[in-house]
Amino acid sequence: MFMLKPPITRLGGKSRLRNEIIEMIPEHTCYCELFFGAGWVYFGKEPSKVEVINDIDKELINLFRMIKYHAPEIERMLEYEFSGRDIFEEYKNYTVECMTEIHRAVRFLYLISQSFAGKGGNYGYGTNTRPSPHIFYKGVLGDIKERLRNTYVENLSFEKILDKYDRDYTFFFCDPPYFETAGYGFEFEEKEHLLLRDKLKNIKGKFLLTINDHEKTREWYKEFNFKNIEVGYSVSNKNSGRRKYKELIVTNY
Repeated sequence: MFMLKPPITRLGGKSRLRNEIIEMIPEHTCYCELFFGAGWVYFGKEPSKVEVINDIDKELINLFRMIKYHAPEIERMLEYEFSGRDIFEEYKNYTVECMTEIHRAVRFLYLISQSFAGKGGNYGYGTNTRPSPHIFYKGVLGDIKERLRNTYVENLSFEKILDKYDRDYTFFFCDPPYFETAGYGFEFEEKEHLLLRDKLKNIKGKFLLTINDHEKTREWYKEFNFKNIEVGYSVSNKNSGRRKYKELIVTNY
């Protein structure tokens, strides 16, 4: 199977876990991601008959919408760009409301790909790593565009997506912000986690959820099946920034 690489990286992305997750996906007609992020699982699996990707981040969803409809124009605008601190700061300080949707997508793609840890906040540089060059190459978005062609792209809260798309033949992949973990940019505290848990308890379809292994998360999902895994993540080039984290894969099947 040909696995696509997402055009961006995101905090908590499932690049190291996606093969294991894909192997666990049950039979379904409708595939739905509640918290899309970079989309490692979606871009790695075989297309389903019906697919839905959703994220609360308007700029992220605008990026994928614009790739779906205007990939050649995004590539044209980025073709002669390069990785530079001044360019990064210029994009960062643009007034988003005054930009076209295509310009917003270009801005977002540049900031995420050229920033430290893919957070879009600080310019990323190094002495033993090159800049991320892939967004400046013509033709790199073509496969992403094709993959998105028959996909519904949503920008709603997770509970609304669950309400709209839940059927007995729907499979939900849920990768919410991890509990008590900073850096996502959107509030997702215990209240939101419990709302997600309560909604998942009552769905007709099947779900697979990934979450950090914490005494509270174990308690929340104790009535479901879960498996423990260890995943290595890195947020810096130093060895001190490379650690193994315990996670849970939770399913209702």
